[in-house]
Amino acid sequence: MPPAQDHARGAHAWFIIVICLLGISSGPAAFCLASIGLFSEPLSREFGWDRTGISLAVSLMMLFTAISLPVIGRFIDRFGVKKVLIPSVALQALCFLVAPLMQSYWQFIAIYIAIGTIAVGSNSVPYMRLLSTWFDRSRGLAIGIAGSGTGLGFAYVPILTEVLVNHFGWRGGYIGLGVILLLVTLPLVAFALRESPSHETDDSEQEAGTDGAVKQVSGYTLREAIFKREFWSLVTIFMALAFVLYGLIPHLVPLLTDRGVSASKAAQLASAFGAAAFAGRLMIGFLVDRHDARVIAFIFFSLSALGIAIFLLPLPFWTLYCAAILLGGSLGAEVDMLAYLTSRYFGLRSFAEVFSVLFSAVMVAMGLGPLAFGVVFDASGSYQSILMLGIPICVFAVIMLLTLRPYSQRRRGGPVSMT
Repeated sequence: MPPAQDHARGAHAWFIIVICLLGISSGPAAFCLASIGLFSEPLSREFGWDRTGISLAVSLMMLFTAISLPVIGRFIDRFGVKKVLIPSVALQALCFLVAPLMQSYWQFIAIYIAIGTIAVGSNSVPYMRLLSTWFDRSRGLAIGIAGSGTGLGFAYVPILTEVLVNHFGWRGGYIGLGVILLLVTLPLVAFALRESPSHETDDSEQEAGTDGAVKQVSGYTLREAIFKREFWSLVTIFMALAFVLYGLIPHLVPLLTDRGVSASKAAQLASAFGAAAFAGRLMIGFLVDRHDARVIAFIFFSLSALGIAIFLLPLPFWTLYCAAILLGGSLGAEVDMLAYLTSRYFGLRSFAEVFSVLFSAVMVAMGLGPLAFGVVFDASGSYQSILMLGIPICVFAVIMLLTLRPYSQRRRGGPVSMT
């Protein structure tokens, strides 16, 4: 390939990363989880809903996402990324734009269930499939940079939501988030994303066809993958971490305000959490291309137990920033590490389907976590007991990492793109 042509392709590949980063930053994980804590108080004031009831909406969204993801993963492998992503982003925007019209609790629940079903394709699965197609040697870095979009979302969504809610009420908050999806995310994925590199690479893998469907590549099918020990180890590790980390996120702002922290400072701490997730994903993406991903995961996941311990202890306010950074760093290692290890252990042949099933299991834990935190608070008036439970759960997940065998370089899948 001529140098100029190769350089142009490489430049476009990194442009794809930026689009994926922005798309993931506005996905359901960031837009729903990072905003619900700011919507919680005004919704409770207007409708009288308690924290368990508000948390239930997020939990149901996660559980329905878990049910829907395997189906959408198969669609992605069969029809291509954009045919799933474009309508999903549009439907997610619609859900936010109709939220101000709700007058009852069942409508509130229905909106979040809709995000977890008809808009489920706006999650990270299509973006991860796209990146795994474009990148091989720098796949970890590409996934890390784009996946840091979740951290970016967790950083800007609380501040943005607080500003919108303070100036326009909770209805204006939902409308503002919907407009961002409609006017920023949707045009990017519709007009700037490309399914794969336009040139054929080596014989071990092929790019997506002109119709967007993905042709045969190397790796395991879902049926083959579920009989591998690594499949169930990944399920156990990432479900345990997701239960704790994603259980805490929607309750982070209420947890802090209960301690006397002002709403603005609580939003700043939530943003620090997101910024740490953003930075952690960048660092992890860089490291896993150069070192054993299992070792990197062990280090970053160990931070979670320490961060929760800080929240449990009566320490000065500044230490809460340390806890937010430690927990954000662990969150940064989570979904991206799952995507990376999935591609390395099971290849790209049915990547979207295998990853979506793994991610579905994790989404079940993501859904149960916020609900468990809410139930414990409403029953005891405190988050102390659920935080105490979170420490051994995180330690267990870290120990389980030791059961993962080294992934063979033969399963790297071949260079889909030279980047």
